Amino acid sequence: MGLTVPSLAGKVSCTGMGGSGVVCEVVKAFYPLRTDDPDVLIAVSYSGNTWETVERAKQAMSQGIRVVAVTSGGELSKLTREVILVKQGNQPRYSFPYLFLPVVKMLRPDLIPEVVSGVDNARAVEVAKELLDFIGGRIPVFYGSKYLGVAKRFKQEINENAKYPAFFGEIPEVNHNEVESYTHGEGIAPIVLVGSEIDQVTAELINAFVLKVTGMRDVSFLIQVAGFLSVELAKKLGEDPSKLTKIPEGKRLAQRIGR
Repeated sequence: MGLTVPSLAGKVSCTGMGGSGVVCEVVKAFYPLRTDDPDVLIAVSYSGNTWETVERAKQAMSQGIRVVAVTSGGELSKLTREVILVKQGNQPRYSFPYLFLPVVKMLRPDLIPEVVSGVDNARAVEVAKELLDFIGGRIPVFYGSKYLGVAKRFKQEINENAKYPAFFGEIPEVNHNEVESYTHGEGIAPIVLVGSEIDQVTAELINAFVLKVTGMRDVSFLIQVAGFLSVELAKKLGEDPSKLTKIPEGKRLAQRIGR
């Protein structure tokens, strides 16, 4: 892989929002990211203009924290000299691979071969269709522990591409409250990312669809599945996956904050 990335040392934190920020959530399963007193902040924003991410980067720089930006441009690319520029012209959620690979290469370069080997379009489409059948007309809820970031990615993809409700929950916390709600959960389609024994316990408690995860290769594959599932659901609902209305308006309104 010819991508050039800076070397990192010390405690590393990662920040971002939405389809960019979920990169940090997914990577967290493979690297001990810090939220307190980091030496380095990786700021991920595809547009480079995400208000929350730009503000966090500015705050970090004012505190003497090294900031590495992963972006296609925008204000974020002008804040720091350490910028990894990615391909322009896509929706942030469609640019996950372009944002994810540089972050993985900085933190866990040994896992890049697994990211690549996990790509399997044909099988991903098959699994997506199985999930679509399982969901039916219900609301999907994705659960995970170590791989909670992947559960969040599924949720985001369905929300944005299919314009459809979807949620995610963290194991084992849900075993102490949410599982009880399945007494009247006929309208919910539970899906569990099983990477440990406690995940399997949750799946059995709520009669969930199981997606097994054992490492980065499976994570890479399931990120594909999430994309295909959301697009197939969008087609079923007659929605345009590329069109957004409320999110751009929310970003516009958020820009008023702090001015």
